[in-house]
Amino acid sequence: MKLYIARPDLYFFNEYNDMMTEWNKSGTQIAPWFLDKPFENLEDFAGFIQMLDNCENANLDKNYSSTSSYFVIDENDKLIGATSLRHYLTVEGYNTWGHIGYGVRPSERRKGYAAQMLKIMLDEAKTMKMHKVLISCHTSNIGSVKVIESCGGKLENIVDDPNETGKTINRYWFKIN
Repeated sequence: MKLYIARPDLYFFNEYNDMMTEWNKSGTQIAPWFLDKPFENLEDFAGFIQMLDNCENANLDKNYSSTSSYFVIDENDKLIGATSLRHYLTVEGYNTWGHIGYGVRPSERRKGYAAQMLKIMLDEAKTMKMHKVLISCHTSNIGSVKVIESCGGKLENIVDDPNETGKTINRYWFKIN
């Protein structure tokens, strides 16, 4: 099934809550950074959308990059996951996670969606005239390692995760043509 990216919008309130309820019950890692838990009401969800807009338009701490955030939907408007694209790297972004983050809700994994998401975001990076893109994942996340490598990521190095003792992060570069 073909996937699309969409700007976060109030339209997705129920789908977002369904996805995040599922994700939280699964106990698996939630990614990208802006996903967390369901919202109790539409007003709180609207505040979340405004925060994402602020992050994209640089109305934030100078230590962070402007970041575009998207919901990923299928042809039936089901929320499959989410993705984000940092417009440039800061010291923290360079040393850990890089430009692109993505995540697929647990019930939709192992269907090829992560690779589709990554390809969509590499196209977004090209549209933004980015030359090279850094993408990272935990070394233990075999699914993400396979997705990144199958999409052409070149492993630069493996670094210690500064937030989780004993975990390492694979750092991959993509050249954007």
